[in-house]
Amino acid sequence: MIVYAFRRLLALLPTIVVPMVLLFVLLRLAPGGPAAALLGDDATPEQIAVLQQRLGLDEPLWRQFGDFFAGLVRLDFGDSLFLHSSVTGLVLDRLVVTATFVTLSMMLALVTGVAGARVASRFHNRLPDRLLVGLAVVGNAIPSFWLAVMLVGIFAVQLGWLPVAGYAPPSNPAAWARHLVLPVVCLGVLQGAQLFRYARTAMLDSMHQPFVATARSLGLPEKTIHSRYVTRMTLVPVVTVFGLSLGTLLGGAVILETVFSLPGLGQLLLTAVQRRDYPLIQGCAFFIAVIMVLANLAVDLFYAYADPRIRYGKAE
Repeated sequence: MIVYAFRRLLALLPTIVVPMVLLFVLLRLAPGGPAAALLGDDATPEQIAVLQQRLGLDEPLWRQFGDFFAGLVRLDFGDSLFLHSSVTGLVLDRLVVTATFVTLSMMLALVTGVAGARVASRFHNRLPDRLLVGLAVVGNAIPSFWLAVMLVGIFAVQLGWLPVAGYAPPSNPAAWARHLVLPVVCLGVLQGAQLFRYARTAMLDSMHQPFVATARSLGLPEKTIHSRYVTRMTLVPVVTVFGLSLGTLLGGAVILETVFSLPGLGQLLLTAVQRRDYPLIQGCAFFIAVIMVLANLAVDLFYAYADPRIRYGKAE
């Protein structure tokens, strides 16, 4: 297993390096630049040229790429052009907020998706199943920002139960939890609706497998069959979909962090893009790519636990 994990990690390295190289090239080819953004609309071409020279943006592209790649190997992205702080430090500070937000949303999505699928499979083609399927269809059709506005309007503005936006540090647990309730529910419920569809299909398929008929012939209760056998068999496709949907979760986090004013990595990346802050954009993109690669590696390794038939041998 350790050898397989190491080999998989080496195989995933190009999925980090290649996007970073493409990002570097596309940023330099895009119109405008950090110099114009720093000086504003009233800046003259001479002033922009002087600032570009000071920032090293007038050097040949190959030399800029060499400096960028050397920094990438050392995990040193330099300083932010606007915030004048280390990019790595800025990203790590914001990453804690985003990691907490996304992790709680993932847990809520798994609970709602798998639990709903269990209920739907036990009451297949009956009222609970049809009701949950209808809710899942609605959940897949609703944009996250629209649901966020609706939740804010109801629970923050009308009822006043929760804050409209903002963030509180974990040192104040009550305020921290109250500020995270709405964004976590918004992202987790919508992602749970997507997971519900795959989990329900996998559970219904497992219900027709021979091992279920054998368990029933042995007199095991339906509740035991669902919890011990059917649910475990469903973990493999559910975890696969969940790993592939991590990009959707991070994309939703970018939108919801802006709506709820959460000081996370998504909001930092959006600000960096608006300001054409090349080092900060590259640093944010790198850490997001690393998170996705590690998540997919964790999904691959989880297969052996979820399905005992899967074993990683030397031939793989």
